[in-house]
Amino acid sequence: MKSPSAVSFLTIALSTVFLLFTQTSHAQCESISVLISSNTGEWGDEMSWSIIGPIVNIDSEVASFQGTSDYTLTNDTLCLEPGCYAIIMLDSWGDGWNGGSISIELPDSTIYLSMDQNYLEYQTFEINSSPENCTWELPGCTNPTSENFIIGATIDDGSCFTTEMFYTSEDNERTYFLYTPENLAPNSPLMFVLHGYYGDAMGMSVFCGMNQIAEAEGFAVCYPQGLPDNFGINHWNANLTGTSDVNDVLFLTELAEYLQASHGFSEDCTYSCGYSNGGYMSYTLACESSDVFRGIGSVGGTMSGYDYANCAPTLVPVVHLHGTNDDDVSYYATSPNPNNPWVGTPGVEAVVQHWADSNNCESSSTTTLPDLDTNDGSTVDLIKHFDGYDGYQAWLYRVNEGEHDWFGAWGNMDINSSAVIWSFLSQFCGTTISIDELLIDTSTPNIFTLTGNSIHSSQDIEIKGLENCTIHIFDSNGRLLRIHSLFKDQTTHISPPCSGLYTIVAHTKSNGKASMQSERIVVN
Repeated sequence: MKSPSAVSFLTIALSTVFLLFTQTSHAQCESISVLISSNTGEWGDEMSWSIIGPIVNIDSEVASFQGTSDYTLTNDTLCLEPGCYAIIMLDSWGDGWNGGSISIELPDSTIYLSMDQNYLEYQTFEINSSPENCTWELPGCTNPTSENFIIGATIDDGSCFTTEMFYTSEDNERTYFLYTPENLAPNSPLMFVLHGYYGDAMGMSVFCGMNQIAEAEGFAVCYPQGLPDNFGINHWNANLTGTSDVNDVLFLTELAEYLQASHGFSEDCTYSCGYSNGGYMSYTLACESSDVFRGIGSVGGTMSGYDYANCAPTLVPVVHLHGTNDDDVSYYATSPNPNNPWVGTPGVEAVVQHWADSNNCESSSTTTLPDLDTNDGSTVDLIKHFDGYDGYQAWLYRVNEGEHDWFGAWGNMDINSSAVIWSFLSQFCGTTISIDELLIDTSTPNIFTLTGNSIHSSQDIEIKGLENCTIHIFDSNGRLLRIHSLFKDQTTHISPPCSGLYTIVAHTKSNGKASMQSERIVVN
C-alpha cells in the first residue's frame, strides 16, 4: 500500500501547463500541429513526462506534463518545428503509470505510449526528418536482462544490475548480484556487501562505491538480497530473535562457497562488509562462519544482543566505522531488552576492544586523521588494535559527530567507507593497499552540480548536468527513492516536501569506463 506522503515524495517539479513556444492555439501555429492526450491512471500524481527537441542531445524542453489526479484526460495542441524529439517518461514511485498513457497525433501517424514499470523510459519520434538524422544519447542501463533496464536508453551509464538465482540446501530461493571486473585473475578475492534494514542489493551497489574499488584493485563484489522479516521489511537475520526465522548464515555461507567453486575466487580472501543491519550480519558471519568469511567490515552496525552474549570472537579481523551521533544504531552502550534484539551490547569501542582482547592484541594506537572536508561537521579518529595472534588486528574509525551514514557517499567525507574497508582487509590477503592510493583512484568526477548542499523544505533542489547521466536519489537509510535522467547542460528542479538527508548519485560511462559522483543534501 502506498502512503500519500510516499507517493508525492520527490515529485519532479514539472508544470501541468504545456510550453507551446510562442503560439497559443492551433489556428496560430505556423509550424506543425501535434495533438497530445495524457490519460492518468491510478496514482495519477506519480505520472509525468517531458519532450525535448527539435535538435538532438540539446536540452530544449518544448512540452511537459505532471499528473495531479486519477483517471483524468488532458488534451492540448503543440506547435512543433521539423526535427528530432525525445519523450522522457517518468514515474515517481517506480512501478509505471498504473494504467496511464499518452497519445501523440503526428501528421502521418499516431504514437501510443504507456509505462508498465520502472521510474524512467524513453521514446523518440521525428517530424519531417529521418531516424538516421536523429541519433540520441539517452543515458541509462541498456542491458535488457538487467533489473534496472531502461527502455529506450541508447548509451549505457554503467549502472546495470542483473540478479542471479541461488537455491540453498534447504531449497530456499534467494537472489544476488555479482560484479566481476573484466579480465579478473584466477583466485581473486571476493567481497560480500550487505545492504541495510529496509534497503536492497541494487541500491547498495549504486551508492557504496565498492565496484570502483574492485575495478582498480582486482576483486569481485557480491551483493546478496535480504528477505522480509516478520514485519515485511528487507533485513538480515543477525540472530534477531523474535523478528525473523530466515537462515541468512546458511544462505550467505553456501553462496560464498558456490561462488568460490564456480568462479575460482580465493577461499582465503573472501570477506563480508555491510551497512547498518548489513554490519550486524557481518559480525554474525564472523561468529558463525569464520572458516568461509576471513575478515569483516561494518559501517554503522554493531553486534546483536544475542551475538554479543553468545559469540566467542574468532580470528576474523574486524574493521568498524561508526558515527558518535548515530541515532539509529548507538555508538554507546545499550541495555539488554528481551523485546528488542538489536540492543544489549556495550559501546562500539568496547565491541572492537572485545575482539582485540579475545585475540590477544598487545598494542593499540589512536590517530586523528586529516580533516579533508571542513564543511562536513565531523572528524575521524582511527583506533588500531594490533600485534595479536597470527598478526590479528581490529580497527575502529570513530567519526566524531558523525551520524548513520555510509561515509564517503554522505555524512563524513574525510574517509571513503569502501576504500578503508578494502585497504584494511587487503593486508590479510597477501598485499596491503594504501589508503592514499585508493582515495586518488576513487576521486569524485564532475558529472553534475548542486546549487547548494543545504536548503529549506520550501525550496527546490536544483541539479545541473555536466554530462549525460542518470541520477539515483536515496534517503538516509540508503533506500532508493527515484531514478531520473539528466542531460549535459540541463537543469532539473526537484521539490522534496519533507526534511531529511538525501544522497544524489549520478552514473555515466565514457570510453568504456564507468564513473560515479555522489553528493549529499540536507533539507531543513
